[in-house]
Amino acid sequence: MIASKLSAFGSLAALSSVLTFSFSDGCKKDEGGAGLVPDAAVTTTAPTATTPATPQVTDPSQCASCQLATVAGWSFEGVYRDATCLEPIAQTVTPTCGSVPAPAPVSVTYVDTVGGRKANEVANVTLKELVGPETPKFRKAGTACVKANEAAVAVTPTACGGQKVCRDANGALACTGCRTLANGCPDYEETRTYASIEDPVAFGGKPTAGGGNNLSRLRTCCAAIASEAKRLGSSPEAGLLMNAAAQCNALVAAAGPNGNAPELAAVRGLLAGRSVPGCM
Repeated sequence: MIASKLSAFGSLAALSSVLTFSFSDGCKKDEGGAGLVPDAAVTTTAPTATTPATPQVTDPSQCASCQLATVAGWSFEGVYRDATCLEPIAQTVTPTCGSVPAPAPVSVTYVDTVGGRKANEVANVTLKELVGPETPKFRKAGTACVKANEAAVAVTPTACGGQKVCRDANGALACTGCRTLANGCPDYEETRTYASIEDPVAFGGKPTAGGGNNLSRLRTCCAAIASEAKRLGSSPEAGLLMNAAAQCNALVAAAGPNGNAPELAAVRGLLAGRSVPGCM
């Protein structure tokens, strides 16, 4: 009997020792007297996940939209500047982050017949000025001339020549004060650019058979540019003129039997304001 009681007492002592060890290992007594509190050394906290910051673009040319910008060609697609549908205007798409082209000699594809230009004819003409969204535009509907529907077309503002088109803080089309997207890129936008055409043939004139005097003048001008380039020797100016002469000859070849005044105007544009005898 006595041995049994001693054995039980030994078991209780061992259990008390284990419990004492457990509390002292994982808890400590609150110095304020509130009891036992978990020991900081054994308390773990789950790490907080953080979201990486979106990289900010500081150079607009590195924006994805700027990497995809392409140059589109000019065309006449049945849009006129006047309510009688007599003044055709050319159009092109200015891509997102693309610079709005300035009026200059260009090649225009006449998708629709107008004046002396036939459908699908390509001609070298001169663009006079940009035609902005504030200018009404018209199209032919049978024998009538009606207002063109531009509700779904964002037209390039007139003042944006040579600049990139974007949305400003108020969401309006502009080329200054662009609002910035979350990734740091300006809010550039694709628009449709219109420009008036300087082309007598498109305004009702007829091409001169065999090119007439106009094509002859164009050939003379090409030769005059080449001669001036040779006279200047190896100077940078000579290189520029030799390039202009080569493009001039290409225009002669493209003009074919329909060479006319716009081709000569295009050559003057290549000269960038320089005066060359024979190209006046």
